[in-house]
Amino acid sequence: MKFKFTFILVICSFLFTSKAFTADTKALTSLYKSGYNSMYQPRYCGRNIEGFLKEAKKRNIDLSNSYVLNIEGGGFLETSGFYTRGKKGERANLGYFHIILLADDMIYDFDMDSPKVLTLNNYVDLQFRPPFEPFKVFGIDYTKNGNPGSWSVEVFDLQDYARGIETTLHKGRLKDFIKNYK
Repeated sequence: MKFKFTFILVICSFLFTSKAFTADTKALTSLYKSGYNSMYQPRYCGRNIEGFLKEAKKRNIDLSNSYVLNIEGGGFLETSGFYTRGKKGERANLGYFHIILLADDMIYDFDMDSPKVLTLNNYVDLQFRPPFEPFKVFGIDYTKNGNPGSWSVEVFDLQDYARGIETTLHKGRLKDFIKNYK
């Protein structure tokens, strides 16, 4: 019970940190959009985010209140997206896990079909929830509320991740990260 309370406090601090400690999302978004294709390596989401962070640091972009998220899907269905490069509106397997950047509740994901920067809630709705229901995968119901809410999320330290080190700050379920999860 103590872990769950601590985890919820940490998540709230991620999402509601004072504006005095915010990332420069304007500069980060500009870098993301300009490097969306040139920084992209297919099937290497982790390397894409690592390279993006290195370039942002090189340009002295403020990355306060930013974290690297490792999202892992459940079972053999793995982590899949519905707004991926070349597969917009279809389910595309992203692999066992998927790495993205969270900066002031904004998501940066190089595997999106276009360089959209969305809030975490809107990102999850677009990328991870099926565009319609019932949605079947191998004859299994894939639902907006059951999937991906049960997927696990690992939060990595941003500074270490930019150096190729995965230092875990917290672990939890994706539904615990989403405001007003339904």
